[in-house]
Order: sequence, then C-alpha cells, then structure tokens
Amino acid sequence: MPEHPQHPLFTIYKRRYLSKVTGYSVGYLCRIATGGQPLSRSFIERVCFTLKQPEEDLFLPNAAETDGQSQ
Repeated sequence: MPEHPQHPLFTIYKRRYLSKVTGYSVGYLCRIATGGQPLSRSFIERVCFTLKQPEEDLFLPNAAETDGQSQ
C-alpha cells in the first residue's frame, strides 16, 4: 500500500484528544489519518471550529476536494 501523507492535524494533536473534543471515535480518526476514510467538508469544519484553528493549518492543500467522494 502506498504511503499516505498525513494531515498536520494528526501530527499536532493526539487522536485520543481529538476524539474527546470532537466526538469522533478514535477508530474513525485513525481511518481518516491513514486514508482509509476520505475527508468530508463537515469533518473539516467541525474540527476547525472545535479547535479554533484555520483549515490551512490542520489539513493538507486540496483536502476539501475529497468531499464529493465521501457522500
């Protein structure tokens, strides 16, 4: 399986902490981090709002383009 570049979100914050503050399960966050689950616009917005951080600081460029694939 090819290496999946990880979003800065997962190098800045631990998945257990993200699970606690966002309500997403650790398993779901792991799937997003490894590319097993595509990002959705709602996930990006919820995480950015909860952490009070801009999208460009937490996600790779063009991360939102996967939105159409996840619905």
